[in-house]
Amino acid sequence: MHASYPASVNRQVVALAVASLLVTLPHSFEDFVAGVPGRFGLSVLAAGFLLACAYAVHVVGIVLAARGSVWGYAINLLVGIGWLLGAAIDHLPEIVRSGPYRAGLPSKAFEVGIMAVATALIVVSARALGARQSVEGDVEHDSGGSDDRR
Repeated sequence: MHASYPASVNRQVVALAVASLLVTLPHSFEDFVAGVPGRFGLSVLAAGFLLACAYAVHVVGIVLAARGSVWGYAINLLVGIGWLLGAAIDHLPEIVRSGPYRAGLPSKAFEVGIMAVATALIVVSARALGARQSVEGDVEHDSGGSDDRR
């Protein structure tokens, strides 16, 4: 990581990515209990394996982001987009509908939390990518082929 790169951006991405784990994992358990994998033609075992693979990629993204890697920010950006789209497409109608739903308010709160955290993760990851490219562009510009000190 370049010394002028803001460490606060790394912390924000990592904090939001961890928060994403904290809201998506319990919700995913609830989805399994509610039979959501079957709605998509998946067995619980197949869906569990796919979800575990997705979480493994997410954890790698968190580790890479903590190191200031552009790949970590990109992975977290894609994870955020995936959770936001998935939650909105699959659950937004259920959230706005009145009446009983799964475990009631806690279930709806987790779904809203997923969308809120995912949106924040998208914004911060995109900002980190942009800041990283800006810093790397400054380094390339400063160490370019010409020597201005002559």
